[in-house]
Amino acid sequence: MLLLGIDLETGGAFNVPLEKNFITEVGLVLWDTDFAQPVDIVSLLIKSEHAVAPEAAEYTGISDELLNRHGRPADIRTLQPIATLMKEADYIVAHNGREFDRPLLEALFSHFGLKMPATPWLDTQFDIDYPRSCVSRSLIYLAGFHGMVNPFQHRAVTDVLTMFTILARYDIEHVIANSQRKWLVVQANVSYEEREKAKEKGFRWQSDGGRVYEKCWVKRIREDHLPALQSACEFNLTVLERR
Repeated sequence: MLLLGIDLETGGAFNVPLEKNFITEVGLVLWDTDFAQPVDIVSLLIKSEHAVAPEAAEYTGISDELLNRHGRPADIRTLQPIATLMKEADYIVAHNGREFDRPLLEALFSHFGLKMPATPWLDTQFDIDYPRSCVSRSLIYLAGFHGMVNPFQHRAVTDVLTMFTILARYDIEHVIANSQRKWLVVQANVSYEEREKAKEKGFRWQSDGGRVYEKCWVKRIREDHLPALQSACEFNLTVLERR
């Protein structure tokens, strides 16, 4: 099976709405699951008409100066190799791809009147059943949990290679099956004084998975995990979104 791992780095300020963000780097790794090895690697720095926010430059190391010297224009010629690899793969894989990488890429394709290939997506943040002792789904934490060190964190290609090294430890068919399940965004019905109880159960204030839910503690879960979560919580839950 061929998987295409995708990771994007962006230059917008932290917490900027997705529609106002912009891509500064695209990392692509074509991965053969039979060998658990990369077979093609593409790394593209993308120029933008917008200045890179200081916090984004500090986070990724990608500055305006770097893009001006080595960046490619965001145009059809840059998108063509991305589309070619997407068509070649059986699945596209990203970490929080459904809420971040996929809509950003779709917007870029659409800007040039192109339709992104309809290859199905897998999401390593939500579609892998990690052990219960794995308390975070951030890629940095997951790398450490699985005994790895990413030498270039928040750079697209190395993040993809880290993601695939983690994914290779799990049953890909089970991950594919999980990707086809419904998922929910649930709200923790807690008072201000009880907010620590929500945090302890993995709820985040106003945002989980890229969207903003005003003035509430939320968590994104698969639908089949809802009964277990409700049993584990001392507070009631409200389903805000079902997909």
